[in-house]
Amino acid sequence: MLGMLILVGSAAIGLPGLMSSAARAQTQPQPVPSEPLQLPNHRYDLPATLLTAAQIEGHKKKMLADKIGDVPMNMVKAGGGSDRHQAGISVVYRLKGQSNPNFAVHDDVAEVYHVLEGKGRMLLGGKIVDWERRPTSAGNGLGSAGTKAEGAREIEIAKGDVLIIPAGTPHRWLMADEFTAYTVVRMDPDGVTPLLDFK
Repeated sequence: MLGMLILVGSAAIGLPGLMSSAARAQTQPQPVPSEPLQLPNHRYDLPATLLTAAQIEGHKKKMLADKIGDVPMNMVKAGGGSDRHQAGISVVYRLKGQSNPNFAVHDDVAEVYHVLEGKGRMLLGGKIVDWERRPTSAGNGLGSAGTKAEGAREIEIAKGDVLIIPAGTPHRWLMADEFTAYTVVRMDPDGVTPLLDFK
């Protein structure tokens, strides 16, 4: 028994000659394959998409001129293990004092907000008590709406902040304390929204 304890202790501190052949094999450098390792049913040929700050600013100005507050710029294939997985970006603005009376819930599409300018307050989460289906959105696919959510929490969101809203999470713009503009990156794993090509 004492010999076993000494052997285990010696192996643990790596004394020469006492390491098992399996342990020695794990410490040896592994050869680098000559061909890249690619997973089956994955895409490795999709182009990257750049949207410049100037394009986003121009898009926002056109939206203001047209008085439309949420306009998708792009929705592209995102790769991975599903050919349906998409990612998109929209620009959204809120005028000072603007409030939205409704919560939104997107069945399949998650969102990431990045605030470009301004600040305001939002309500997030909770359970909608007056739930109803809403028309399908080009940017968000299928979803629901309601005016009240029990347990929703209020947050402030301001320039430079990033907010991640999972699919299925109620969210509502409560009040824009000043003019606020933000990008919304939309993650659409099931390809429920149309592909768009920014021009």
